[in-house]
Amino acid sequence: MGQLANGSAGSWQWSPELGRWSLVHGLPDTPVYFEIATDAVPAASRYDYWRNLAHYSFDSRPIPTESAATFAASAQCLVGSRAQLFRYNSDAVSGQGIPAEIADDRETYLVGVVLKGQRDYAEERGGAVSSKAGQFFVFDNRGRSHVDFSAHDAVHISLPRIELERMLGGAIPSPDEMCRALEMSRMGPALKSQLGLIAGHMAAANAVERAFLLSQATQMAFFTCETATAELQSRKRATPEDLRSLAISVIEQELTSPDLSVFRLLEQLGCSRATLYRAFAGIEGGVSGVISALRIDRAKAIIARSPEMPVSVVAARCGWYDSASFARAFKRHAGLSPSEYREDLRSA
Repeated sequence: MGQLANGSAGSWQWSPELGRWSLVHGLPDTPVYFEIATDAVPAASRYDYWRNLAHYSFDSRPIPTESAATFAASAQCLVGSRAQLFRYNSDAVSGQGIPAEIADDRETYLVGVVLKGQRDYAEERGGAVSSKAGQFFVFDNRGRSHVDFSAHDAVHISLPRIELERMLGGAIPSPDEMCRALEMSRMGPALKSQLGLIAGHMAAANAVERAFLLSQATQMAFFTCETATAELQSRKRATPEDLRSLAISVIEQELTSPDLSVFRLLEQLGCSRATLYRAFAGIEGGVSGVISALRIDRAKAIIARSPEMPVSVVAARCGWYDSASFARAFKRHAGLSPSEYREDLRSA
């Protein structure tokens, strides 16, 4: 059911056998690593075991008896006095976030990455975000919220909320703005990688190494949140030229995704459609035209570099669902079909 590691930890008085953690159990002076799982629990009790042990500031909804009997989840936990890191996989869970003062929890702000599945989160005071695999998610336990998690893998770090507020100089952005800021931050990819790496190595580390790893993850998370929100405020003050430059940068990063669209760009940039269109005023074809032109430029480079590559593969690598629409767009921009363009290169 649960297994603790690294022995004495000062004021730490909790173990999984005691049930859900609360403030009365304190926090360890040095980080404690432990694992919990449902596999050793009788099938009929697995879901209740998990929802009553692993969830903090969160009341998960009951599920049908037949689903509860097959429910499975496990977690690796690294708990320190300042921050806590969790790597877990679980069948679908949904429920309501409970304010820390009601849940007998400390006020925290959780920053995580969905590794598999999808997470939908909405705060009652406003702000909602849907996070898919590879994207950031957040959870603020100061107020009430609603969470729906499909069958998933995820990793997150739980930070002291008061420290984060102080570091950001005031209010924390809404969840959709914070996730967007983290996704667009230059440090965002580094934080995702570090959380995954530390989660993958903490089981084999000794006590000193775990303390170091948790400290590094904490500093990286704080720094990324700080720089991401600063970049967010800078974008809000951006001139049309700055916004256009930023939009083109995002387009180039997501050029291979078939989901790239004006709507997706608006989600990433956090601006209105009118503001985005003003930034591209005077540019032939507007936003959609720039996306198409950059995709065609990429296609030309691929054909020149790999002349034997099938057109359908070139299309997929440039974000097109099908080669027919790709060929039409290519001819409209280049005046030649992809095959004709390839033959021209060979002749030259």
